[in-house]
Amino acid sequence: VKLRPSDSDRDVALAVINLVNQEVAELQKARPNLRETDVAVLVALKMATDKVKLENEFKETVLKLESSLELAAKRLQARN
Repeated sequence: VKLRPSDSDRDVALAVINLVNQEVAELQKARPNLRETDVAVLVALKMATDKVKLENEFKETVLKLESSLELAAKRLQARN
């Protein structure tokens, strides 16, 4: 069975590749003496850290939105 990636999958893959290449280039420019394996690990750690921070920010935003919606619903109920 052959599975063909969709256009959106290709777009995501290209965006990821470009992001990784950009991070690698920036780190190699800043620290040219690092070994390739060290660069790879540091880039992976940076990207994982960014992901965790973004997930936490997203969760906080969702919680704030839920709280605001609950408050708005209570205010609307109080008016009726």
